Formats: sequence, C-alpha cells, structure tokens
Amino acid sequence: MTGKANQARQLSCSLAICILCVAVSGCDSRRTYSASKTDAAKSMAANVNQAPANAAPTAKIKFRLYNAVDQQLGGMTANRIAIPEDWKATSRLEWNIDHLYLPTHMHIRAEAPDGGSWVDIFGMEMFCWLDRAHDQGQWGVRDRLGSIHHPNVSLPEAMVRYVIVPNRRNARNLRVLGYRPVNNLPKTFSHIFPNSAPRGEGICMRVQYELDGSPVDEEFYGFMPPKETVRYPPASMEYHSYLYLTHSLGAKAGKLESMRSLLGFIATSLEVNPAWQQRHTQIRQAGLRRESQNQAQQMAGIKRAGQIGAQVHASNEAFLKRTDASLAQSRAQQNAARSSYSDGSSEEFAKRADSFDQYVRGTEHMQDQNGNVSDLYTDYNYHWADGFGKFVHTDDPNLDPNKFLNGNYQQMTPPRK
Repeated sequence: MTGKANQARQLSCSLAICILCVAVSGCDSRRTYSASKTDAAKSMAANVNQAPANAAPTAKIKFRLYNAVDQQLGGMTANRIAIPEDWKATSRLEWNIDHLYLPTHMHIRAEAPDGGSWVDIFGMEMFCWLDRAHDQGQWGVRDRLGSIHHPNVSLPEAMVRYVIVPNRRNARNLRVLGYRPVNNLPKTFSHIFPNSAPRGEGICMRVQYELDGSPVDEEFYGFMPPKETVRYPPASMEYHSYLYLTHSLGAKAGKLESMRSLLGFIATSLEVNPAWQQRHTQIRQAGLRRESQNQAQQMAGIKRAGQIGAQVHASNEAFLKRTDASLAQSRAQQNAARSSYSDGSSEEFAKRADSFDQYVRGTEHMQDQNGNVSDLYTDYNYHWADGFGKFVHTDDPNLDPNKFLNGNYQQMTPPRK
C-alpha cells in the first residue's frame, strides 16, 4: 500500500464492532430455492398438489442448559443454549488479541443422540477494503486486524466462501441447490435486537451432500447489513461489511422437515453471559489503546500528527460509547433470556418453537374435513381440501373447486383448540 493507505489502514484499528449474538431461524424446503425468483400466476390448476406432511403432535421435551466456556478466560461461561436432555453439545472459542476487529471466533454445535440432526452456530465475520486508489491487499485473506480482505463481497458469495466451504470441506458430493432471501431474519429475534432490527439482506442457502453413507439436507443462514464507509482525509476511504446470524440446521435421510421446529428453537435459545462480554470488551479496549500508542509513535514525525491524533481519539470515544450501549443491551437480553428459561416448561418450549417455525416459514396450521392438520402457506386466503391429500389454494372467495374438479372439496379451517 502507499504511505497514505498505510496510515488509513493503521487508523482503522481504532474502529471497533459492537458484539453481536448469533441466532437462527427455520427455512422451508418446499419453497423454491433459486438464484432468481420468477413471478408465477396464482392459477387454480397450478395450486392443486399433494398434501404436505401433516403437522405431528407436539411431544413434550425436557431441556437442559449447555454452557459454552472460554478456557482462555479461566473457564468462564461465554454463551449458553437450551438443548433436549439427551442431546450432546460441543463448543470452541478461540482468542487472538492482535485481531482488534474480531479477537474471538466461536462455534457451537448441538447434536441429537443418533447424530441424525444438528444445529451449528458460527461466529461473525468482517470484510474490509480500501478505495480503488489505495487498495492493494491480498484478496480473500484475513488481515492482521482479524478482518477478511474481499472488496464488495456479496452475501451469497460470503456464505459459500467463508461459511459453507470452510465448515463442510470434507463433505462428499457437496452441492449448493440454491438460495432465497430471508430479510425478516433479525425481526424474529427481538431478544437480540430489542430496540429495532437492523436493515440489510438475509439469506437461506440449501445444500445437499453425503455423510457416512447417508444423504444430508442442510440449510445455512446469514445476514449482511449495508456496508459502512470510513473517510480519512484527504482522500482515503475504508469500507467495512459484516456477516452475522450465521448458522445451519441439518439432518440426515430426509429428516430435516420433521425436525425443523426443534432445531430452530434450540438455536434461538442462545444467550451471552454479560460478565464474559464485559471482560471481552475490556480486552479489546486494551488492544485499542496499545495500537493507538503504536500509531502515535510511528506518526510522531508526520505532518498534521495533531489532527490525526484527534481523529484517533474521536474514533476511540465513539467505540467506547458503542460498547457501553452493547453491554447495556446484553444485560437486558440476559435478563429476558433468564426469565424465559426459569418460566418455561417443556410445554411452553414447544409452543414457542411452533410459533417461531410458523412465522419464519410463512405458514399456518389448517384442518380439513377429516380433522387432519397441515401447514399451508399464508400467501393465499382460502384453502380447500378433498380429505385425501389434494389441495386448492386461492384468493378468490367465490371460487368453488367442486365445479371444476372431481372429489368433495371443503374449505379448511384453523385447528380447533
């Protein structure tokens, strides 16, 4: 890089990222997964189909807490999740105090006793680059501050290159089937974003592969807010982009659909220990102060050093304000999550999981004339069933499919309590 670019790059260490918790949601494989979605007419004929799987009766499940500990901070609990009593979970939390942008990387995995279904929760990633006149970094490589140099990375490419491939590199016949937007992803986690959900793009990517001789279906989720721009006088620009809420829901042998509600609820139970987060912030602040001192020594003889030092100080002050706000938010989340753990019976867990599942998938429970309950999309206002696995979905209140189709079609209703 040029001298000015180096200055800009060094100053960038004074900027910090608020700690964001990761969480997950469900995604329905019956949706169309593709890079571009075509507009199809809602004709009656196009919407006569075989019945989706009936909603299985909700079984009562007893949960326990799994603590993900930070061994480098003396075994302090960093995060915890709720998992069924007979499930197992593992976690890894690694520190690199020289990575001032992202000093920690986390991974939590919860797995069923038979290994047939699981939830993976991944850490946040940051991407950083300079304007065209100054950017000379090596593409796709993590730099000394912990960010990845990948100019203008798109959400789908970030998911494939930096989440799916690194974490499934040993999978046999791995293929990405497609993806769809999930832009309401942050809104499903009011305990993480209690004030307002961030703007940006969300995504669900569907993959298939083979594991131990069994076919696997897995869905990966992520969210990317708009890129940030940091201006350095006289003409240098630095850009930041973040990838968070990254997680996956997976199952072998076609079991993903039946396990979706449980998997989604396990992942959304994630909470951060405020004491650990406070210690994390203190360590980052110490790193920022150390870097600021190094900058001051290196720039002592540079013209306008006073102006540069003022800018570093202002950036540090802004960082401290953001981290204070993050700590306050984390305490509120911790209290809310702790209440949910203490108040929630197994039955309440199941109800919350089902509500979460229906919201994200855009479906509702509907009952046919035989008492069978199915999950049907809320894209249509009226659903008709013949009682033998065929449906007609329409927005026309006057349409009667019995006039056009063989069978005894009756309008479906919400399940009786």
